[in-house]
Amino acid sequence: MTNSNYLLFSKYTCILIFLLVGCFYSPTTMQAQTPSPYELKWAKETPLVLGGLIGGSVSVVLKKRKVPLTEAQLNQLDINGIPRFDRWPTRNWDTNAQKASDVMMFTAMAAPLVLLLDKNIRNDFGTVGTIAFETYLINGMLTNLTKELVRRKRPYLYNSNAPLHKKQEADATSSFFSGHTSVSASATFMLAKIYSDYHPNSKYKPLVWTTAALIPAITAFLRIKGGKHFPSDVIVGYIAGASVGVLIPVLHHKKNN
Repeated sequence: MTNSNYLLFSKYTCILIFLLVGCFYSPTTMQAQTPSPYELKWAKETPLVLGGLIGGSVSVVLKKRKVPLTEAQLNQLDINGIPRFDRWPTRNWDTNAQKASDVMMFTAMAAPLVLLLDKNIRNDFGTVGTIAFETYLINGMLTNLTKELVRRKRPYLYNSNAPLHKKQEADATSSFFSGHTSVSASATFMLAKIYSDYHPNSKYKPLVWTTAALIPAITAFLRIKGGKHFPSDVIVGYIAGASVGVLIPVLHHKKNN
């Protein structure tokens, strides 16, 4: 299993966990003690899920049809074709930073499970689990589809220290935008938004939101340090992931909220 396939497998494993937990704690088996700030409606869930699945399927097809760069094409790459703002990561190749970014992403993906510690959220996890599933699904679709449509070359392709076999992987042209950053941001911002909606007056909200902002920022830094992404990749990935992480819960707000 390649590294990119491993990351994809891990991502959807987390989605499956949310589904299973959501079913176990569904409202039909356990009554919530306080009114939920969210509601599920077929008119919302159907287009979100179908859109995510269709877009994700298209991205998979596009990725399978991708042809890796040849050595001749790699030798023709010119750093002058990169905006000055983005050029400096082409000097980076750090496998330790790459591995650390994987750890940060997986940690962020699992972080929303701490919501289970809250009794009111746990009792309403049929709804919250659905929101989490849709958040990961939509963010994954937007990220992967954009990667396969843009096919931007990663910074390490311009670096002589990076191994040739890495440069000739299909994933080497999936730089824009950063999936690690978008996944981390969507997960942590969703966590912060859900916590805030259940506890609008909590004194811990500043800490929760600060942590939510820092985790994807650290992930983004590690992706640049590892030579995997340009600054513009992680900036867009951060904005996209954070937006999805906040907007999906907002779409499920009850009208009286």
